[in-house]
Amino acid sequence: MKIFYAVLFTLVSVQCKSVIDKARENGIKWLLKARNAESGWGMRSEAEAITALQLADGDGWYGPNNQDTVASVKEMNLVLLTAIRHYPSFDTAAWYGGKLGQFINGLVSTCQNPTKFNGNNLIKLLMNQMNNFPKYYFNQNFAYSWAVLALCNSGAINETYYKRLVDGAGNYAFGVDEAAISVTALSCVRDQTGAADVTSAINTGIQYILSNIKPDGSFGNQYTTGLAVQALYADDKSSRNQIKEKAQLSLLTHQQRDGSFGGVTAANQVLPALAGKSYADLGDIKICQKATPPVTTTQGPPSTTTTPPQLAFTIQAVANIEGHNEKESYHVNVPIGSSLYVSMDILQKRVSNFSFKAKDTSLGHYITEVNGISEDPVKRTYWQILKAPNTPLQVGVDGYIPKPRDIIIFRLSKY
Repeated sequence: MKIFYAVLFTLVSVQCKSVIDKARENGIKWLLKARNAESGWGMRSEAEAITALQLADGDGWYGPNNQDTVASVKEMNLVLLTAIRHYPSFDTAAWYGGKLGQFINGLVSTCQNPTKFNGNNLIKLLMNQMNNFPKYYFNQNFAYSWAVLALCNSGAINETYYKRLVDGAGNYAFGVDEAAISVTALSCVRDQTGAADVTSAINTGIQYILSNIKPDGSFGNQYTTGLAVQALYADDKSSRNQIKEKAQLSLLTHQQRDGSFGGVTAANQVLPALAGKSYADLGDIKICQKATPPVTTTQGPPSTTTTPPQLAFTIQAVANIEGHNEKESYHVNVPIGSSLYVSMDILQKRVSNFSFKAKDTSLGHYITEVNGISEDPVKRTYWQILKAPNTPLQVGVDGYIPKPRDIIIFRLSKY
């Protein structure tokens, strides 16, 4: 009887793996289709997307002789070079700490040396930022963990920079998300350096993650679950297999027919998890273990004399509660493939009577104000985003790509 159940369990596991692999393959196809006209993904998400593809696609997605992949890597490099020109020390909220760390991981994952990136030592810049931690826009361990991962994957980590995560174990301001990325970073440190002083912090993080398992096997939404599964694999690839598999299957419930998991950010966190990989595995990408020349970008930003293909859609701002009487409509022309957030930014720069504010969260940008009207937690108001006439968007402003003749409504609502 024991043999029968063992065989049955093996068959079920094989079948589940097949389903998970199919979902991963469809997710990869969707993420590649989500690229814009420049072969990137917009909103400084190129590095995360490329890293996810490298981890999720077998022996690595990038190939120096594959022009399709090279185009995306060059776009990642161009985004980074443009940032360097505008912010030589990266002393800006948009690039401080976590985001720079993600791009360094992107360079490492595509066989590039971040200490010699077109004459710039990005590792030194990142260390300078970490030496100034905390700063008002770089002041929590979720972002700091990305920086530790970048140093670790680059072979530049030492106790000075990872000790903060060890000391902060158990105090997770961003819940499972922070615990997961911290565990992944410290697992990388353990595997790359043999440091024994990270073990207790890793175990603390793992226990916190496991204490937050939901009845369906997930750890929350697809973003959180993706990071949690990565952490479990980073800690120990050969244990807790049933927990990992059940969590992976829970991720499949978020996949749409076209392969999307709800947007680019979701795909970036989910796809490595479905492959049984984590951000701590970047050093094991086989393509970079060969004598492969790195992709370099020495040219400046492309000429602006050629206008990329455009699409037109409408943004409406409606506020008719709590004494407000706002209803404005805006015709928007943006490059095909632009996210809703990018489109809003373009509109804000073009017209004087549209403005918005957003805060940067671990799930992307969250709109807090439109045309000077802010959400109000006391009055329980927020800005709901709808596709006309009344369909709530299933993804955020970073993940939604407007289509021709869309009407997107920002409506002040109550919860």
